[in-house]
Amino acid sequence: MRGRCRIGVMVVLLSIAGAEDTGKPHSHSGVFRRHKLGPPKQAGFAPVTKSIAKRLEASGKAEYVVTALKPSDSSPKGTMRCTSTCYVSTPPNVVWDVLMDLPSYPKFIAGISHVAPYRKKRTLTGGQLVSARYTVRIPPLFKVVYFLEHHYEPLQKSMVWHLDYSRSSDVFDSVGYWHVDAHGSGSIVYYTQDSLLPSWIPRSVRKTFTKAAMSAATQKLEPACRQAMGKQQGRPRLALPQGLQQRLQQLAPKRGMD
Repeated sequence: MRGRCRIGVMVVLLSIAGAEDTGKPHSHSGVFRRHKLGPPKQAGFAPVTKSIAKRLEASGKAEYVVTALKPSDSSPKGTMRCTSTCYVSTPPNVVWDVLMDLPSYPKFIAGISHVAPYRKKRTLTGGQLVSARYTVRIPPLFKVVYFLEHHYEPLQKSMVWHLDYSRSSDVFDSVGYWHVDAHGSGSIVYYTQDSLLPSWIPRSVRKTFTKAAMSAATQKLEPACRQAMGKQQGRPRLALPQGLQQRLQQLAPKRGMD
């Protein structure tokens, strides 16, 4: 009986350990180096040559690396960096439709159980500023909640994000970057993220979860984009009222007439 009570108490403690507090700011205003909008080179990516792009397209698999960064002032002990490059067989606009549909992230990114935008704003260049609350489930018992600010600029073909430091998040810090380049009829997608999960999650669990989530996200982006493109192609075209159609046909010049 005592053993069951202890397990029950542990479950309750773990579930409330990740309870965020939107009434107070984060413990700091940013430690990790933030990414800038722009080409992949400035985010640390090596140029993707024609041969590399051909290899990515032929393999159909994302090439990704998950590493633990050396402790420094800008990356405390336990910071994990995830980096990926992949080919997606849909044009960039479809990829961005998927990446900017934040509430759909749980469908193709393992671990994320819920994403709820709470602030949106358009930029003069057609970009978007979106803040969202993320809920992540880490087996077997952990729940992590954090808040991100995203900045997407279509002219830069990229999106960057970092914590919303006006709210208290469970993660220590998180910064990231997406970039999408056209390649033939498809796209080359670049992704990188630095993050440090809460210290109350065992290190072995953090490492295993990060690798599993990264693998799932990079491998499922392709089918998510193909599904989105299929829905776009299946949408019926807007039909004009019959009277307007007849009037337009009457006004259209007849073939063979000067």
